[in-house]
Amino acid sequence: MRQLTKVEIGEVNKLNTKLIQIEKQIYNIAYKEHQKALKKVIKKEPHFLDYEIEVHFFIYGEKADEEHLFADWIQSVKPILLKNNWWGINDNKCHNTTSIFQKNRELNSQKHCSLLHELYDHYALTWDKIFKIGTVYFDVKIQYEYSIDITI
Repeated sequence: MRQLTKVEIGEVNKLNTKLIQIEKQIYNIAYKEHQKALKKVIKKEPHFLDYEIEVHFFIYGEKADEEHLFADWIQSVKPILLKNNWWGINDNKCHNTTSIFQKNRELNSQKHCSLLHELYDHYALTWDKIFKIGTVYFDVKIQYEYSIDITI
């Protein structure tokens, strides 16, 4: 990755702040679904086994269409909601790994959220592409798992 200017390092910080807000929104939505699922567990709803909560992320450039899709992935959020020391959305941990590819004290000392980390580290988006992100689209999906034995 190319070295960032001082202005661009400020832009990374601004983007990170926006992504933190998105993470909080996703967490709040997932938390509500988690509470509904826990009620099923507590009530011992018949045939109810378990549940999963996942977020499917779609990161787009200026236009939200297939041609401008920069990255997409699915992340399980149930471990975060159960407080299993999971790294992920809205965990308030520092995910900055820029020191691996850039020796810049100002950039390396920033606290990056999980979403920003995913973009440059897991999906290898260049800073130029990251600066062109126009939309973060996401689906929060809950899957309830049931089992019914059939005896004839």
